[in-house]
Amino acid sequence: MDSEGAAAVTEANRAAWNAARYEAWREALGAPADVAARLRADPARTARRVLPHLGAVAGKRICNVQGSQGRLAVSLALLGAQVTVIDFADDNRRYAAELAGAAQVNLDYVLADVMAAADLGLGAFDALVMELGILHYHLDIAAFFRVMGRLCRAGATLVLHEFHPVERKLFHTYPGQSPDYFSVELVRGPVPDPTGRDRVVGECQYRFWTLGEVFAAALAAGFQLRDFQEHPDWNDPHLPGTYTLVANWRPA
Repeated sequence: MDSEGAAAVTEANRAAWNAARYEAWREALGAPADVAARLRADPARTARRVLPHLGAVAGKRICNVQGSQGRLAVSLALLGAQVTVIDFADDNRRYAAELAGAAQVNLDYVLADVMAAADLGLGAFDALVMELGILHYHLDIAAFFRVMGRLCRAGATLVLHEFHPVERKLFHTYPGQSPDYFSVELVRGPVPDPTGRDRVVGECQYRFWTLGEVFAAALAAGFQLRDFQEHPDWNDPHLPGTYTLVANWRPA
């Protein structure tokens, strides 16, 4: 796909993510003030998937890539980190801003396509964190990891907790999608409904990547693998559901 086509996909996905998303977050999670109270009581719980790989976060500059409604970012800020979120959906930013305000923490929320992040003058981060539903929005995963490298200081940590491609390509298929681990086709599907009611308020285009493609792209961008863990599916413990990739950026 050429750059014009890729840009059109990004804009369509952005529009889908802004379709009544703020209201969906309020219905699914609660009012920002109520969520903030829960996060303040136990910020480590929401950040539990990434904290073991980051060490002490107080004082660190952390970028929450595609940080959505801000719960992870606010949790890290409550633990003392200086947190920047990059996300392209204004409805996400609206909820996150109210959440950070209620939690009484500073949160730098940059409304932008993450692929343009390296040109925004954000500086070098100590860590990048991203969770659940990141990579399949990118049509060029090699370019994505190159951008991630440009956001890092030397030795910075990248923690990616992501849906496992076996689960997404073979078991959690969308209408019209045939189970095929090695498929390179774009898939159309609804934006996830956080309320659990499976309402279709917008449709996105996704490209699901194999583990081999993820590893190859990260390594080619200068990341050195430090840890890799596979986790059981939430509904079927006999199948992989998610994985955690931890790497450090070592520029050539």
